[in-house]
Amino acid sequence: MDYAQIDATLKASLREDASFLHGFWHGLNAGNDSWDLKAWLDALVAEFAISSMPAQLLKAFQDIHVTSSEQLAEDPLSISLLLPSDDDSLSLRAYALQQWCQGYLYGLGLGNRITNWKTLPNEFREWIEDITHISQLDETAIQDTNEEESDFFDLSEYVRLAVGHIAEHLTPTTKPTLH
Repeated sequence: MDYAQIDATLKASLREDASFLHGFWHGLNAGNDSWDLKAWLDALVAEFAISSMPAQLLKAFQDIHVTSSEQLAEDPLSISLLLPSDDDSLSLRAYALQQWCQGYLYGLGLGNRITNWKTLPNEFREWIEDITHISQLDETAIQDTNEEESDFFDLSEYVRLAVGHIAEHLTPTTKPTLH
């Protein structure tokens, strides 16, 4: 998936970041008992009050769903986060990671799979707590240095693996459908 292209399409119609909506997809997927393209589109219409869906917007939503479903079906630990390219500024990439985490937490919270957060294994609660902290990242304080670039890489890898582990344990044994 091309972050810049999907982000431009989404912002033209919704004013939402591609990273937020990609995180939202992963959160909803992990948090719900059944998940397919119709459920994804229904969630988007309901949560973002979408009254019309131009073909370009529908294609962006389908791309997010299909690519994310395929990655999860292959190996939840090999998912990719939809973030700007490494050529973009570190502050933009940090903002996108923050948005991704916010979307993930929002989608996970809307799901029906977790009825009592306190009953989750400790590692799940720690991952979710860490993702919550990352969702509050102040991208304006980030400097484009090698050290902060390395820190960003570590944070994004941590989020990717934590979300992969959560998906591995929470998602249904039947894989998401690609319709």
